[in-house]
Amino acid sequence: MKKIYILMFACLMSFSVSKAQTTLTTAVDFTVTDVHGATHNLFNILNSGKYVCIDFFFTTCPPCIATVPYFKQTFTNYGCNTQDVFFISIDNGDTNAEVLAYEAAHVPGTPTFPSVSGNDGGGNAVVTAYGISAFPTYILIAPSKAIIEQDMWPISSAADFTAFFAANSLTPKPCLSGITEENLANSISVFPNPAVDNLIIETSNNEMVTAVKVYDVLGKMLINNNVNETARMELNVSDLEKGIYYMEITTASGVAVKKFNKQ
Repeated sequence: MKKIYILMFACLMSFSVSKAQTTLTTAVDFTVTDVHGATHNLFNILNSGKYVCIDFFFTTCPPCIATVPYFKQTFTNYGCNTQDVFFISIDNGDTNAEVLAYEAAHVPGTPTFPSVSGNDGGGNAVVTAYGISAFPTYILIAPSKAIIEQDMWPISSAADFTAFFAANSLTPKPCLSGITEENLANSISVFPNPAVDNLIIETSNNEMVTAVKVYDVLGKMLINNNVNETARMELNVSDLEKGIYYMEITTASGVAVKKFNKQ
């Protein structure tokens, strides 16, 4: 109970204080494992030329819950980790199961950013290394390893993140297809693209489709179809508005994401 009260106090204080919630100006390296088992090393990501935006949170923090949808929208607006910015959430004090439940309740759908639990994924050590005492804390790290935004706050919409990013010469970019496992994505064809009324989903390498979901660019799920195992199927998209959409295609080997344009 003591932990909960301390963290709740820190969480409330994050609304009222404007000083930086990390005093660091240079990034400290870390390696963490997200709730889906993928490993992420900070310096490897930075050395690839990407900026890194970190959301420090815990699962019962009210302002974390209130602002994480804006973090996810910004993740989508800036390329779903396929463009200039890599987004990751670092939890304090929770298990993988608790973070998965938090994701399902507050940032459902795909594409989404990796989340790391404090207790199981190594998040607690990162929170300590960065001296985070108020939640949420959102920071932005440049490829040079300089922490160029120590506390992006207040956040009342995705536009607030955009303003911080724009101050550092970062511009929105679309998500690229194949943001999950590359080989699986390459084995699946989606056509015609652009689509008008129907899309054909066709696989190779004996992949069998078992489910198809379609999301808009803000991560809202619009189509959710479970299908009998098939290597070729037709999906009716006639009710969708014109624009860009993402299709999550589930097979026995995993999940692939494909982008398509609806005319």
